[in-house]
Parts: sequence; structure tokens; C-alpha cells
Amino acid sequence: MVTMSDVAKAAGVSRATASYALRGDPRIAPATTDRVLQAARALQYTTNLSARSLRSGRSGLIGVAIFELDFPYPSEMSAAISREVARHGLEAIVQETSNSKESEIAILQKVTSQLCDGTIFSPGKVSDEEIRDLSGGKPVVLLDDISPDPVFDSVATPCESGSEAAIRHLIEVGCRRILVVGASYDMLAEDRAAMSVSGRRLIGCLNAFENLGITPDPTQFLRPEQWQNGAARKLAHNVVDAGTPFDGVFCMTDSIALGFIRGLADRGIHVPQDAAVIGFDGINECDYYIPSLSTIATDMEDLARKAVGLLLDRIDGGDAPTRTLTADYRLVARESTRR
Repeated sequence: MVTMSDVAKAAGVSRATASYALRGDPRIAPATTDRVLQAARALQYTTNLSARSLRSGRSGLIGVAIFELDFPYPSEMSAAISREVARHGLEAIVQETSNSKESEIAILQKVTSQLCDGTIFSPGKVSDEEIRDLSGGKPVVLLDDISPDPVFDSVATPCESGSEAAIRHLIEVGCRRILVVGASYDMLAEDRAAMSVSGRRLIGCLNAFENLGITPDPTQFLRPEQWQNGAARKLAHNVVDAGTPFDGVFCMTDSIALGFIRGLADRGIHVPQDAAVIGFDGINECDYYIPSLSTIATDMEDLARKAVGLLLDRIDGGDAPTRTLTADYRLVARESTRR
């Protein structure tokens, strides 16, 4: 079996230099790194991850467990986190939980506790106690933690402030009868629901209406069967067919907004002429639809920096109190609210 010493000898460098070069250490001159890589390829050398883990106590792997990867926002968020992990010279293992408790348990037991130095985790079904037990003591950072008393570091999307900005934008462009699509008005009656993404975005909407001196009607708040394009399209059909009056729509995700706009078009309602529509998330597709979609764009690079930074601090032994950070955002006004 080819060893690191064999690679070092073939490249004419010390074993330590060969090791640093193969890890991409910036302290090694590019010419030296190229020579070591050429030697490694010629000898068909591959790093033994298990051996490296035994020596250092670390694998260099970061787990990323996201609820679903076949929708734009979680996919783009996962990509941003993977890029940030790579920027630190580490590798990300990205997996989908499918909002399944069985999948969440399997990932924490078989990937986080056995392979990874730590995990960035989007919780859905497992409790804080289960996360702690299943992760084998490895550091975990949560995305949009719904716990009322957090025990893990977490990074939140800017739900409240972003939603408030969306409502204010619709008012500023002249809307007076605004629909909020994504949550029912009475969902905040449950404490746990108030901590969810939809609950926090609903709170942002209610704050905006209150600060603007507007008393909303509970019938303005609509919950689709699912947070998906098809369900939003169907809901738009129902709204128009029922004769519901509206001139503005805030959708709690961009995917909901794109489906809702399509449903309005099916019924002859034009955006933005008949109704202005704004979404939330900032997915890439927003810029390419007709009309292009106004949105509250979460700064995914900022979210990734904060999540990876918190995790690496814990991996390095940081013992600061539990921290919750919020990702930045910006309002992107496009054709769907241009009136």
C-alpha cells in the first residue's frame, strides 16, 4: 500500500510538507503542492480517512441535514453551506431528512455520531434531547430552531423583520387589501406554532399591520394544503372563484408565490396590474419568471457563514453560552410589485 512517505519521497519533500500539500494548506508554495499532487496521482495514493481520524480525532467532515433538497430554497441553502465548509478546508456531507423522524434519527446516529465532526441540522420531528443523545456528543447547530428554550446554537431566517418589510412594501406600492398566503390567522394560538417559520412570518405580518395602524381581517390569512407550487395554484383558483377582493399578496415563500401567480393567471388576474405579489426566500428563479418576482431575499452566504462559524467554534472547544443568530436579508423589488 502506498503511504504518505512514498509520496513525499517521490515529490522530493518531507512527509509533513506532503501532508500539508495534500490538505490544500495555503502555507505550501503552489509549485510544491503541484509536485506533491502529481506524485500522489502517479502512485495512485488516496488519503485514508479512518487513519487520519484516528490520529487527529477529527474527520474533516461536516454534516448538513436539510428537510428537503428537491425544492429551490433548501437546495440553494445547502449549496451555500457546502461552499462555506469548503472555504475552511473541510468537506460537507449533505443529506435530506424528508421531514421524517426515522430519517432524522438515522442521520444523527449513523452519520453525525460516527463520521462527522459536527452537523448543521434542520430539525423537524426530533426533540432537543433526542438530538443530544443521537449525535454522540458531537456539536450541532440548528437552522430555524423551534425550541422555546434553545439548548443548541442556531441560525434563524429573518422571518419577523422580513415579513414586516414585505407588508410595508405592498402598502408603499398602493395595496390596501392584502392577502397573506402561508398561514392561518389563528395558528398562533399554539405556543409551538408561534416558533415555527410560518408562525414567525405571521408575527412579522401582524407587527407590520399594527405599526401601520391597520386592523387585518382574519379571512385575509390563507393556508395552502402544502407549501408547494401546486397547492398555491389551487388556492389562487379558490380565492378568485370565491370573489375575494384583494390588490396585494404576500406569500411566505417564493415557491408559493410563483404557484399563486400562475393560479391567478389561470383565472385572468394579471400581476402586478390587478394585484401586486411578493414572496420570501430569494431563490434564483425569481429573476427569470414573467413577471419577475419581488422577494425578501435571505442572504444565504451570510446564513452559511454564521452557521459554519458557530459550528467550528464548538468543534474547537468553544464553551460560550448558547447563541442564536439571524441571517441578513434585503428586499428585492421586481416586476411583480412594479405598479
